[in-house]
Order: sequence, then C-alpha cells, then structure tokens
Amino acid sequence: MRVLLLNPPGREVYIRDYFCSKTTKSNYLFHPVDLLALSGTLSTRHDVEVLDCIAERLSPEEARARIDAAEPSVIVSLVGSVSWDEDRSFLSEEHRRGRRIMVIGDVLHEAAGQRMKEEPWIEAALDDFTNEDVLHLIDGSHEHIERATWRTGSGEIVSREIKAGGSSFRLPRPRHELFPEEGYHFSFARIPRFATLLTDYGCPYPCTFCVIGTLGFRTRPTEDVIEEVDRLRASGVTELFVMDQTFGIQRERAFALCEAFAERGNLSWTAFTRPDHADREMLQAMKSGGCHTVIMGVESASDELLEVYRKGYKASGVAAAFSRAEECGLRTVGTFVIGLPEDTPQTLEQTLELAKGLRLDFMSVNMAVPRFGTDFRSRTVAAGLTNDDDLVMDQGGAYAFFENEALDREAMLAFKKRMVRSFYLRPSYLWRRLRAVDSWSELRGQVREGLALLSRNL
Repeated sequence: MRVLLLNPPGREVYIRDYFCSKTTKSNYLFHPVDLLALSGTLSTRHDVEVLDCIAERLSPEEARARIDAAEPSVIVSLVGSVSWDEDRSFLSEEHRRGRRIMVIGDVLHEAAGQRMKEEPWIEAALDDFTNEDVLHLIDGSHEHIERATWRTGSGEIVSREIKAGGSSFRLPRPRHELFPEEGYHFSFARIPRFATLLTDYGCPYPCTFCVIGTLGFRTRPTEDVIEEVDRLRASGVTELFVMDQTFGIQRERAFALCEAFAERGNLSWTAFTRPDHADREMLQAMKSGGCHTVIMGVESASDELLEVYRKGYKASGVAAAFSRAEECGLRTVGTFVIGLPEDTPQTLEQTLELAKGLRLDFMSVNMAVPRFGTDFRSRTVAAGLTNDDDLVMDQGGAYAFFENEALDREAMLAFKKRMVRSFYLRPSYLWRRLRAVDSWSELRGQVREGLALLSRNL
C-alpha cells in the first residue's frame, strides 16, 4: 500500500514532535522523530513517502498538489495542540477527498476517544511510534494493537493501552533518505546538514510538567543505533542531534555508545542530559565521542519550585553541573520554564540572575503549558486554572498560558522577552560567543538563529 508520512502545512514554523508541539523559538526545525521511527516500520511492508510541509515551507494548496501527486491510500500525519485548528481543517478535507487519515500528536495523547468523537475524519490515533501498531491499524489486525485508539468498521471507537513488555525495543532502520535534505536548521549544529537520532524512548523521571515521563522508558540495542549512524555516515551526514531526553541514564550503555562514536572519529553531536547525570566521567566520555554541546534543564532558580515539580535536584547542583561541562570543553544550553502558576516577580528575577551567572553558551526559555497526559495538567484542571477542553497551547513563548495573583499573562510574557534580551545582549556574552565560533558556516547559522530569536522577543 502507498503510505504518506505527513507533517502538515502551517501559518507558522510549527514543531510537532514526540507528543509535544510549539512554535519555533528562533528559526530551528529538526526532523520529527515520530515520523523518522515510523518510516522504518512502515517501509517493511509498504511503499512510503514523506512530505514535511513545514521543512519545505509549503502552503496548503502546494501541499495538496504534492499529496495528489503521491496518491497515497493512507496518510499518517502529525498533529499538534499548537496548530490544532489548522491541522483539523487540512486533514478533514483530505479525508473528504478519499484518504484514510491516522494521526499522532500531543492533542490526542489524552482523551483520544473523545477527540475522535468530535473529529469523524480520524480513523486512528497512535500513542506510540516505536511499536508496530501503525502496521496493524493499516491492515486491520486490531487484535495485535498495543497503544492506540481506532474506529472499527461499525463506527465504534476502541482504545487499548498495554504496557510495553521489557526494557528495550527495536526499530527497523529509520529512512532518513526519505526526508528533505534542506529546510531543517538546528541552533547548536556545528555542521549545517544534520540528522536526528533516537537511541531510547521515554524517560524514567517524574517531572510533573513533562509528557515524556508518561511514556515509560525503553532503550534501543546499541548495535541498531550504530547501524543507523553508519548508514548516515555513508551518506555524508556526521552531525547528529541525539533526541534522548537524558543521555546517560544507563551508564554502561552510554559509555559503550560514546566509545563506538569515538572509534568512528568523525561524529559531531548535541545531546540532552540532566545535571545529576552530568558527572565528570560521563561528560568526558561524551566529549571523546564527539559531543560538543549538552542541553540541561535548569527550569527555575527556586528550590521550592524544583521540588514542587519533582525535578529531583537543587539549583546548587545545577550550577556545579554546568561548571563541569565547561571544564570538559563542552558548550552548554540551559532550558528554563517560566509562567508557572507559583511564579512571582521574585522567583523570575532569581531565575534570570541564575541564567546570567551560569556562563551558559545558550539559553532556551519555555512558557509553562498544561501538556496532555501530565500530572501538571490534572492539577491545573482541578485548580480551575485550565479546562479539559483547552486544546490549543504553545510552549514556545508566543503567549503565556497561566496567570496568578502576582502576575497576569502580559506580565509573564513581558518578563520572558526581557529575560531573552537581558541574557543574549550582554557585550561580554556576545564577545565570548564570537570567539567560540569555529567556521563561517557556524557563524552564519548563529547569526541567523540569533536574529530570529531576538525578533520574537522585542
């Protein structure tokens, strides 16, 4: 069967990925890891094409023409809460034109059955992109489905959630070659052409505002990861964005990957990790394996807020981890969450001062949103801060979702913009970044991303 993996068009540069969605905070866009994983699985039985309308900047009319040319029997599409009204309009029309439509995304990660009652064009909603559910949904072998919601021939909507057995999973090799060669940009890449790589799935940590912790945690065999990396190297791609939410959770496995990467000698990569995993031995192994940039969650300078949201570390431990990373020769990115219901002018100012004191190479600021399926969403619904039918949200910072007695939405958003400007426009920071650039291509990329970021925060 001919199957089209679709990232639908949008008015903005939307990132729909890994049960999260947002507008890009600068100009970055990476390959959707959901579609990457599904490309390998689907290719074992079907003819597969990929159409990433965001990467190619296609209008709805251009996207429809490309879909007509592909003539798919089934469309498996990303959707996102950030773009839900646009997604449902576009995809419902494709259903009217005779396509079978299956979807995956954050807006259906919770109450998928209810969403499907409201949207009769959805045939099925996937809730895991690492298993074979998509194959079973296409061929109708529903008895084998593990985590999905689907519409039967009689119109009944059925949901199933079977906890994945074991601690590992295998993926047929993701078909990177099906994705556009141009249109993706990554703020931290040292080489413009890069690939997105997933070596595990989910996260074992219980951070209450993060959806990834609701997915469980499983790893891919290292030999499968290395096979994928070697195929990428053979095609000329040596720059990687490792999408694991915390590189190094299983230490011996992480050391084995770093050793294998080091043996290849030409890999250059960025990875997420946590401050409490970033000990000197792990950071040095990552550096030896070609890692040049680590992204770690800071979130807030308030230990009280870190405890409320079950981060598992304190601000003092964060500062020590960033110092170790710098000493190991790694660039650092700190991520922050502002606009929490408990935030005050004092906690926000403390967080800004912490950000400026950490000697970060880059800062990423997210606005707090009640992501589907999280404890945070349940708590904010119970408190009357949001409603079950609040489906549209954007953590990228285009607007603030919450307000409280101390700060209204306008004040939250104004602080976020001031935080970005205060951090990035310091002369000492700009001079340090300029001195650290290795090439003209990296300089061009940094300038492009920086200007895009600042334009959104004036």
